[in-house]
Order: sequence, then structure tokens, then C-alpha cells
Amino acid sequence: MQRSNIFFALAITAFMALASTTGFAQNNGAAALKKRVAEHVASGTPVPPAETLESANPAIELPFAQQGGILDIVERQKRALLGTWSLTLTFSDGSSVKSTLNVFPGRDDNEGSVLHAAEASLLLPNPTTPEQGVWQHAGGLQFIASYRGYAVDATFEHPAGTVGFRHAITVNSDQESFTGRAVFEVKDDKGAVVFSDNITTKGTRQRAVAP
Repeated sequence: MQRSNIFFALAITAFMALASTTGFAQNNGAAALKKRVAEHVASGTPVPPAETLESANPAIELPFAQQGGILDIVERQKRALLGTWSLTLTFSDGSSVKSTLNVFPGRDDNEGSVLHAAEASLLLPNPTTPEQGVWQHAGGLQFIASYRGYAVDATFEHPAGTVGFRHAITVNSDQESFTGRAVFEVKDDKGAVVFSDNITTKGTRQRAVAP
């Protein structure tokens, strides 16, 4: 019996060590990204102009008489972005971060609000709150969104500016995934851009899992 308990304790210890190692590997990329941003800001290197994102397919309003059978399709396309998405954000240096994007309806079918949080959000040196903002339908399965969150210093005692995204999204025809491109910007507490990067995004729709 004692021998069995010893083997059980060793198994639990090994499992915890493996879980800790896996967690470190997953978070290391996010930590490295935060360190890179902090070093860039500290260096005072000028920030290049951010990319201007424009809708690829502007919305086309059809006369009511022409809508007929496609009316339902158009309405479903407007709602295609609603839901919760698992995201992978890939930065220009090849580093990637996991995040979650929640998309909510708004005043009408063409717009709404978003809530975004990444695995890097609470990491030092500048922990940030989840980013909040809005989305807009841009025609077909095209959408744009902009959202930002607030940063604090490493002591959690003073504001340190904001982080934000300006995002152009194309939802796949099955509405279960999307690809996108975004401008990521860090601003200081005076509103000046101190870091920016052009990133690519991939989203997969989350589905509820039964117990």
C-alpha cells in the first residue's frame, strides 16, 4: 500500500512539472512580444506610419424589388461576425499570441460592440485591460473593427497609455472561421503613438462543449 502511494505521488509530481513546462512554452512568445514592445518604446525609435485599412468590398445597397430571394442571405452575412472567436495574432517578426474576441450586436444589423483579451494582456511590464470597441459591416462577409484597452505600469499604480487594434476581417463562407489584418498600436498617456505593427489574424468560432 505504501509503495502504491509513493508511485501515485511521483506521478502527480511529474504531471504538475509537465503542465508547468507546457504553460511556460505557451506564454513565452507573449512575454517576448511584450518585452520587444517595451524595449522599442524605451529606445525612442520613431514609429513608422501605420497602414491604412480600407474595406475590400464596400456595402452595396440593392433596391427592395431586386432583393427578393437574396434578402435572407444578406441578413445572415451581416450577422456572420457575431459570436466568440479564438484568435491567433501574428506580428511582423513572426511571433504569435493567442486571444479571444467577443462580438456583440448593436443598434442595427450593420454594427455592434467587441471585447478582446489576449494571453499577453496581464504580463509585465505593462499589464493591460481587455480592449473594448466597435465593429461595422462593410459588405458581403467583410467587416472592420476598432478596439482599445488601458495599460498600467509594472507597479499597477499609474496609467501607462493604451493599446489598440484597427482590424479588417473577412469571414469564411461557412462562417466558422475568418482571416484578417490589423494595425496594432501602443500610445503613451499623452496619446502619442510609441509603437505600431501590422499583423495578420486568424479566427475560429468557439462552440459550447457539454460536460
